[in-house]
Amino acid sequence: MKPTGLDALIEDWLEGRLSEPDTARLSVLLEQSPEARARYWETASIHGLLEHALQETSWRAMTGQSLPVTSARPRVRYWRPFAAAVAGLVMLAGGWWLNQAADGRAVAHFGPLHQCRWVDGRLVVSPGDPIHAGQRVELASGQVEMRFLSGAVATLMGPCIFEVESDKGGFLTLGQIATRADTPESKGFTVRTRTSRVVDLGTEFVTAASADGQSRVEVTSGEVDVHVDGTPRPQRLRKGDVLSVEAGSARVMARIERGDETPSFHFPSIEPPSAADYADVRQGHASLLLVSGALHKAPAPTASSGTLDVLTNGRGQSRRDAPTESVFMSDGTAGWLMMDLGSLVQVTRINSYSWHQDLAQEDNRLRAVQQFVLYGSAAPLPPPMPDNDASPSGWDQVARVNTDEFFQVIGRADRPAQQASSITSTLGTLGRYRYLLWHLQPSRDPVSRQLNNTFYGELDVYVRP
Repeated sequence: MKPTGLDALIEDWLEGRLSEPDTARLSVLLEQSPEARARYWETASIHGLLEHALQETSWRAMTGQSLPVTSARPRVRYWRPFAAAVAGLVMLAGGWWLNQAADGRAVAHFGPLHQCRWVDGRLVVSPGDPIHAGQRVELASGQVEMRFLSGAVATLMGPCIFEVESDKGGFLTLGQIATRADTPESKGFTVRTRTSRVVDLGTEFVTAASADGQSRVEVTSGEVDVHVDGTPRPQRLRKGDVLSVEAGSARVMARIERGDETPSFHFPSIEPPSAADYADVRQGHASLLLVSGALHKAPAPTASSGTLDVLTNGRGQSRRDAPTESVFMSDGTAGWLMMDLGSLVQVTRINSYSWHQDLAQEDNRLRAVQQFVLYGSAAPLPPPMPDNDASPSGWDQVARVNTDEFFQVIGRADRPAQQASSITSTLGTLGRYRYLLWHLQPSRDPVSRQLNNTFYGELDVYVRP
């Protein structure tokens, strides 16, 4: 199926066939829309990595050797603000594309294929073809099922790169794979990424790996153990649990959970909003400032955003549609929210809570989604604030949260009305920070396509004494 809209513009630009009027149109979209820039980043990164893999395959066919790193110059056209970042990402990721020779043992075979396009355009694959240990499956688009001798079934969703290591698992470099391992022989089936190792305990789960090293796991039934380097014991995930792991030595993790949709804000493992955290207004340590953007104002005061102290009062909303008990930006706009912790402290955990379900349209839970990037700074004074939506300079990126992505939201009813995210680290500390900065981003309604902003009810920050 040919991409349409923004995706079509991006693909035509990357392939060098976009007309001048459409080039101007794409430029305006990228300048004005954070959502468009995020989509561009994702597409350009994957496009570059796939191009690099194709170059690697062709070079090996001609020379029998790996493509020299200095020759890894993908035929990709990047929008100027992202050029250096994306090019660096492709060069960094190049090492993950070196072919591994299969050892001859067939450990799985291909099942149904749906509109598959392979990185190597010369490749011909049919259902029933064997898959050998050490074989790397490089899918540019479409879906393909792999059936392992252990009884596990894994579905790759392109673009995806997965190296089969044995009949009990493999290594996911890029993309998304859905796994069902519900037979006694398949227990222990493992999907590895650059940041984690997901071990099946008799379940179904989805694993995703982005081009920059972030990995994500969602359990659809049963249980899995997620092993992250530096942790003394694995994270146990059950049905409905979602966990993401950022790349980097700190191994920052974001756990996303749905609540019981009551004022008690009960979650499976994340604690409810608390008045005992370091940032609570009664503790007297922290203060909040909206450094960019504007809170939503409506003709009726009861439909306007609450004040910033709503986020540090130790409780969430008292009902499912409570604008004045929430903090939310003007529709369609992003905002930058800075917290001054008062002094340099060791931050161990940061939780955020949201709740929204329209009283008239129960499937409208758009303002429940959490979508933000969190930054931190240890400087005695806050670093310069970002211009518009550019990444701030002098700030350390701590974590990214997009709960719609975690919950695989397609329609309105897929989105939980009450949500919590908890950001932690395998080291026990996220770092020493004086300032925290949230880039709050709008989300798009899957039905009306309108941009709205989240009803945040509480931000809790925990520190090490």
